[in-house]
Amino acid sequence: MTRHYFIVARDQTSLCEYLTRQFAAEENVEVFLDRRSGHDRRAAEANGDTVERRSSDRRRQPFVDTQLRSLGYAMFRVQ
Repeated sequence: MTRHYFIVARDQTSLCEYLTRQFAAEENVEVFLDRRSGHDRRAAEANGDTVERRSSDRRRQPFVDTQLRSLGYAMFRVQ
């Protein structure tokens, strides 16, 4: 079964609540706020640590950051 995920930008709590209500009856849809934090990465860069940990993360979806900034949410499917 294909699963649908909505990641909602942290500053869009009303949108997250709305989507959660809209898809409450759908078993294959999950809605959640973006839990990622850029703080750790920025702190590491400030200390001269330039190791890119995200490059090996297979879960990373490159379009998520762009959609979160432009739309306030990102949606993707996983089969």
